[in-house]
Amino acid sequence: MKNTHCYARSLILFLALSISIYALAQGPVVSKVQVQPRTDGSGNVDIYYDLHHPKGLASTASLRLSKDGGASDPFTLVHTSGHTGTNVTPGSNGHSLWEVGTEFPGEEISRAVIEVAATGHNEEEGEIIPGEMITIPAGSFKMGRPYTDIGSPDELPVHTVYLDRYQIGKYQVTNEEFAAVLNWAYARNLLKNSTGEAYTDGAIYANGQQLAETESSSDFSQISFVNNRFSVRSRKGLDDRLCFMANHPVVMVSWYGAVCYCNWLSEKEGLESCYHTTSWKRHEPVRNGYRLPTEAEWERAAAWDGTKHWRYGMTSDSIHVTKANYFPKRFANPLGLKTDPYTSPVGWYNGVYPARMETPRLLTVHARSPVGAYNMCGNVWEWCHDWYSDNYYSISPESNPTGPTSGSYRILRGGSWYSYDYDCRAAYRLNSTPDDLFNNAGFRISRTP
Repeated sequence: MKNTHCYARSLILFLALSISIYALAQGPVVSKVQVQPRTDGSGNVDIYYDLHHPKGLASTASLRLSKDGGASDPFTLVHTSGHTGTNVTPGSNGHSLWEVGTEFPGEEISRAVIEVAATGHNEEEGEIIPGEMITIPAGSFKMGRPYTDIGSPDELPVHTVYLDRYQIGKYQVTNEEFAAVLNWAYARNLLKNSTGEAYTDGAIYANGQQLAETESSSDFSQISFVNNRFSVRSRKGLDDRLCFMANHPVVMVSWYGAVCYCNWLSEKEGLESCYHTTSWKRHEPVRNGYRLPTEAEWERAAAWDGTKHWRYGMTSDSIHVTKANYFPKRFANPLGLKTDPYTSPVGWYNGVYPARMETPRLLTVHARSPVGAYNMCGNVWEWCHDWYSDNYYSISPESNPTGPTSGSYRILRGGSWYSYDYDCRAAYRLNSTPDDLFNNAGFRISRTP
C-alpha cells in the first residue's frame, strides 16, 4: 500500500513516501508522512507519520532515503531517533528525528525522497521472526529418492541415516540479517577488498576468499554499502510499487560467505564458532555455534515426516505456483519484480499472500516442510556443509554423515526461482565450487544445541 505526499521546506525539497511492505498483508500501514527540515541551523529533519495496525500490534519502522529524487534505490538511514526500530506502537503521533549532518557530513542534499517503512511481527498475519530456529529431535530417517519415475543416479540408494538432535533455520537467511552481520564484521575490521586491504566498497572478501557481492559490484546483489554501512535495497515491482528487499533471501553469496556469516553470528551471540577459516574445515566434535546444515540434516528437515519422504520440501508430492517460487512455464515472480533476481520474501507461501500480485485472488497455500520450515522448495538454492560425491550414498556412514572429507564442489539443495520442478525436488543434489556466487543461491543456518 503506497501513499505519496510531497512537501517543500526551506531550500530542500523532500518527497515523503510511506510504504507498508506488502500491500495485501493484514499488517501495519503508514500514512500522513510529513517531512520538516529544522530552521535552527542544525540541518536536522523531523519526520511525522501515522502508523496503523489492524490488530493494534507493535511494528518495526525504519527511515529510508534516495538522494536524487527517487532515481536511485533507497537505503536505510542510520542516524535516526524517536519512533524507529522495533516495537513501535501504532498511533497518530509517530515522530522521528534524522541527523542529516551526522549521516552526510559536509554534504549538501538538494532533493531527496524519504520512505517510512513498517513491518509487523505476527506470523499469523504473514510476518516472520528473523532467525527463528526449529528443533528437530534425534532419530533415523530414509534418505534418498524413494520413487522411480524421475531422478538422478546420485540420489540413490535410499539408505537409513541417524541424526542427533539439531536445529535448522525456519527461514532462509535474509538480506537484512546478512547486512547486520556484515556491519558487525566491518566494525571489527574483518572485511577486505580483493587486494586484501581494508574494505571500502564493492565485492566483499575475508580470509583470502570472496564472500559476497554488493550493489556496486553486481546488479544482482540486494545489499548496498553507503557511508560505511551495509543496508538493503528497494526495487520496483508490479505497477512500480516499491519493494523493500529486507526479508528476501540473500543472494550473490559464496559457500565461504555463508560459513563466515555462521562464524560471525556465533561470535556476535556469544557462541562458539564452528569453522576454521584457514582450512575451512568444521571443528569436530561439532561446536554449539551456527553452521550450515549437512546434506542429511537438510533433507531430513525438507522431506521426512516420520514415515514418508515427500517429493517436495513443502509436505507435498506436487508443485504449483501457490506452493513455491520456481519456474513452471514462466517465472513465478510473486511481486512482479521488474528485473531479476525474482525472489520472494521468506515465508511468503503461508496462505496469506497471493501467488502472484498480478492475480491477487489466487492465494498461496501454507507450504511448509514437515518440520515447519519455509522455502525448502524454490526461491533460492541453499548451500549445505558437505563436499559432493556422486557415489557418497553408497559409502555414507549411518550416523551423522557430514559428506566426503574433501572435494572440489559443495552441495546446494532445494531449487530456486529459476528452477524447473525437477530441480526443486527434496532429493535433488546440485553441486558447485565453493567460491561461486549466484543470483539464485543463498543459505539457511543450522546448529547443534
